[in-house]
Amino acid sequence: MLNVFLEFYTQHQWVALPLAMLSAVGVGLMWMGWLTLMITAFGQRLWVWGFAILLLPVPASQCFALSHRELNPWANRLVLWGLLLSLPILALTAWWAALALQQPMPEPMFTH
Repeated sequence: MLNVFLEFYTQHQWVALPLAMLSAVGVGLMWMGWLTLMITAFGQRLWVWGFAILLLPVPASQCFALSHRELNPWANRLVLWGLLLSLPILALTAWWAALALQQPMPEPMFTH
């Protein structure tokens, strides 16, 4: 399966590299928003949200951003824009994984 990923990445660099750079920017924005939302949650004494964002940053920060829009609107936008920028490479990787799982398993090199 890893060989299929690497082969696709090397044969289609014109797609993979721009999406990887876009995803890196998205992950950076999400990380900055995640950190700010965690500090906001702890600062407002919303302990459950703070620890949820600390332990599960991706789903918890989006849920916190959507449920508490008024606390830190610019951090909410950072998280949501970061997620949007990261979605193309995540969707493409999921598609490549689905293709790789459909490939037949190679024969083992060493058999006893």
